[in-house]
Amino acid sequence: MVGCSVGLENLCLDNLDANADGSVVGWGVLVEVLVLLYGFLAVAIIADNHLVTSLETLCVRWNVREDVAGASFMAFGSAAPEIIINAVSTIKTVLAVSDGGAAAVAPEDAGEDTDLGIGAIIGSGMIAFTVIPGVCGLAAKEDLALKRRPLARDTGFYSLALALLCYAISDGLVEVHEAAVMVTLYVVYIAIVVFSSGVRRRRRAQFRGARNSGRAISGARTSAQRAQLLNRR
Repeated sequence: MVGCSVGLENLCLDNLDANADGSVVGWGVLVEVLVLLYGFLAVAIIADNHLVTSLETLCVRWNVREDVAGASFMAFGSAAPEIIINAVSTIKTVLAVSDGGAAAVAPEDAGEDTDLGIGAIIGSGMIAFTVIPGVCGLAAKEDLALKRRPLARDTGFYSLALALLCYAISDGLVEVHEAAVMVTLYVVYIAIVVFSSGVRRRRRAQFRGARNSGRAISGARTSAQRAQLLNRR
């Protein structure tokens, strides 16, 4: 067994699954796999017994629509693993640079940390848009009714966000203004999710009011014309 060759930024995992000569330790890999499976089980239990219940309670008490809760509370809850992975990757890179200087960090090591974070983000999106709908469709015993507007809205914003992400990382460097644009896009998305229903209701009320007013005016004109005809007779 070897010591922590690169310190805390590697979480000392090289001390568990590798020998001094670089050969893999079978029981160490098994322990890591068991810890990974335990993490999946813990997330499932917490989400089922606590996250969903808390979300339903908030929706009832605060009178929050389901699509708003899904785009805000549920989205942050489901994105917690990606946030943690990206935070750990960033901390690892920062610690490596602060301990040994920028030259001590091999380019391939820094690239691996970045690829891990990006892969977690894009991979979770692929699962959310392919595996989860597919499994729900296979497991459903009856037809699932989907609303067109929320589906088109979420798909469009996700496609735009993915395009912005690809553009931002295309040169291997994310600038401050690029990061600000992506955060602004999410703020705009949340604003549309929250206020779109109220705006649509007001527009419908105005349209119906204008249509009813037009019908009332038309009916009044018809009644006046009939009265004139009767008076002439």
